[in-house]
Amino acid sequence: MKPMKIAIIGAGPRGLMMLHRLLKTLKQPAEIDLYDSFQIGGHVWRTDQPLYYLMNSTAQLVTLFNDYQEKSTTGPTFYEWSQSEAAQTFIKEQHYDQNFSKVCHSLQPNDFGPRALFGVYTQWFYQEIRENLSGNLSINFINQTVNSAAVLSKNRYEIQTDTTTITYDEVICSTGTSNNRLTNDEKSLANYADQYNLTYITPSYVNEADLTNITSDQTVLLRGLGLNFFDYLATFTTGRGGKYSYDKNQHLTYQPSGKEPKLVAGSRRGVPYYPKTMNQLPLGQHLPLYFLNWENIKTNLVDQKLSFAKFWDLFQAEIENRYYQLLIKAKYPNLNAESFTKAFQTSKDRKATIAKCNFNEEDLLDWNLLANPVAGTSITNIAAYQKILLQWVKLITDDAKLGSLHAPITGALTIFVDMRTTIQKLVAEHYFTNDDYVNKFIKEFTSFTGFLTSGPPVIRYEQLQALLEAKILTIVPPQLQVIGANHHFIARSHFYPGEIFTCDALIEARLPKTNLSLTNDKLLNSLQKDNIFSSYKIPLTDGQQFNTQAVNVAEPNFNPLDSQGELHHHLFVWGLPITGVEWMTTALPHALSDDRNFMITNQIAKQIVNH
Repeated sequence: MKPMKIAIIGAGPRGLMMLHRLLKTLKQPAEIDLYDSFQIGGHVWRTDQPLYYLMNSTAQLVTLFNDYQEKSTTGPTFYEWSQSEAAQTFIKEQHYDQNFSKVCHSLQPNDFGPRALFGVYTQWFYQEIRENLSGNLSINFINQTVNSAAVLSKNRYEIQTDTTTITYDEVICSTGTSNNRLTNDEKSLANYADQYNLTYITPSYVNEADLTNITSDQTVLLRGLGLNFFDYLATFTTGRGGKYSYDKNQHLTYQPSGKEPKLVAGSRRGVPYYPKTMNQLPLGQHLPLYFLNWENIKTNLVDQKLSFAKFWDLFQAEIENRYYQLLIKAKYPNLNAESFTKAFQTSKDRKATIAKCNFNEEDLLDWNLLANPVAGTSITNIAAYQKILLQWVKLITDDAKLGSLHAPITGALTIFVDMRTTIQKLVAEHYFTNDDYVNKFIKEFTSFTGFLTSGPPVIRYEQLQALLEAKILTIVPPQLQVIGANHHFIARSHFYPGEIFTCDALIEARLPKTNLSLTNDKLLNSLQKDNIFSSYKIPLTDGQQFNTQAVNVAEPNFNPLDSQGELHHHLFVWGLPITGVEWMTTALPHALSDDRNFMITNQIAKQIVNH
């Protein structure tokens, strides 16, 4: 029998998970080529990046071994691998820096490990795949950029790189973040920087940004206060020889190296993303969902749709219940958390149930304050804003340091992880109306929950506090505005237009978004040009169409649809290119959680085997 020829484009975690599942599923002979312009592990998990760039998930939770609907893990999690002899042997045999071995020895189950070390895990995972191949299967890594994938016939595709042209029966696109063409605003700023010899860094991975021209006598503006912002803080402090250390009161302080520039940062909100607390649940244990569960969802369907208003009500109730459970355990010994939950779950007036507990007013969960932690405070100038913001940073850091089973605020937000799979299914299976999905979920919910739950490990907040106290960093109040003027970048808050920052460098502290209209990715542009890929556009009741800028795919098989709605049955797309069709496409898979990443690999592999 002639072997089936399969191409997987993208050798990051998703490409590797897809490869692993295919090899477990295929019954016929097959030759699989894995493409990536970067090393095995892909862009994000490069093993040559500094060890101070941290993951955003705890070590014991993430895995590459598919355990969908399994009762136990099917291979070592990242943490389990790091503690194994296999990890030490692999690090030694592959001649990695011995600091990796030291990190493995010091890593704890709920630490946020270095991204570079997870990259080593991905490469070990690939080696395991190769060493356990059956005789009728072969895999080959092609370390090149894919420029195009042309349709030759109904089930034949020709993939081209700069040096190769190969024909395949099945093609799986699992590419990651790609650079975009500059927006008009970005072009204007880039041109201004060129004209006046300033530094302008477009959205990109921090370890790939050229910061060599930025010196200690300059002022740097960071636009964005999410994860990328915290990576830049690490780069300009630890990366330039600065030291963080705890004093006798276990308060983190910063000792400058003298090589740091003056840092100014801001965003629309003017507040950094919330920190992640330390996980305190054992692997495989999940918090129960009392409100946003399928029984309640199905009860509240109208014409097979869940209104966003009801979804938001259930979502809020889930977090409020967890918050008050933890608050009671922390501060109210006369109350019982389990009794509160029973009453809260059955209450027709949850506000009244909360009121009966006689919580102190300052302990009540305020959603407006959660969304805007500095709301309602008297701020007269930027100096006053620093004091107010620092107070909140201290408060939320102290909360996060308590851990997920004790921290009322950040501990309550961790239940979002347990809601993730449910929400992903609601999106993928179109439980929302188009209007609700676009106007409420995409435009409001995604941004808000990202702010609450997609922030950095708590250690980064301790470092943030230290930098604010050391006056290394100033955060601009909300509604940051940036222009080029007087041979510099000028930044200010909309609310304090008289107080400006004159900056020598502007860094867009964020990653490029998935955007088919702006992408520089050669493959995606080729597939669009050939009308194999089209954008996922959502019709609204006002007659308009919302362009998600995602690749349009037909679920549950993940085949792309062209602009005429024709399916390409032997081509598959998943991960970041379909952000908008799917939700939370950047998250690494969690062990023992029926992770959607694994479900998708199962579905694609099944389709290929059945062809």
